[in-house]
Amino acid sequence: MSAKRRSQLGDRSDVRKVVLDRDENRCQCGLEECTNHATDVHELKSRARGGSILDPTNCISLCRSCHSYITTHPAWAEANGFALASWATEAEYRAAERARMRFYWGEEHYVLEDEDGEEPELI
Repeated sequence: MSAKRRSQLGDRSDVRKVVLDRDENRCQCGLEECTNHATDVHELKSRARGGSILDPTNCISLCRSCHSYITTHPAWAEANGFALASWATEAEYRAAERARMRFYWGEEHYVLEDEDGEEPELI
């Protein structure tokens, strides 16, 4: 293991705690086999795609079952906002968040925009 990677492990542990606390230890996916108890932290934009494992805004909490599915089904993950391309912009991060919310809560519980074009919100 490289010295750089070794130094990141402590920081990653801190980020992991921040993300799990932020998401209240709840899985942010909710697939059929979901346990709803988050044990894993998933990077939306992987390190291979230029993402940071130390950026909490690039991470979400998942149960092991959902995390396994997401990592083994990359096309599904991208289509549903659980993976981002290397060129993803800030707007694409927000669009991915909206896609995850629609997936998690269902289309009928989610407003894409209000009449003023403001950010989406749960209803």
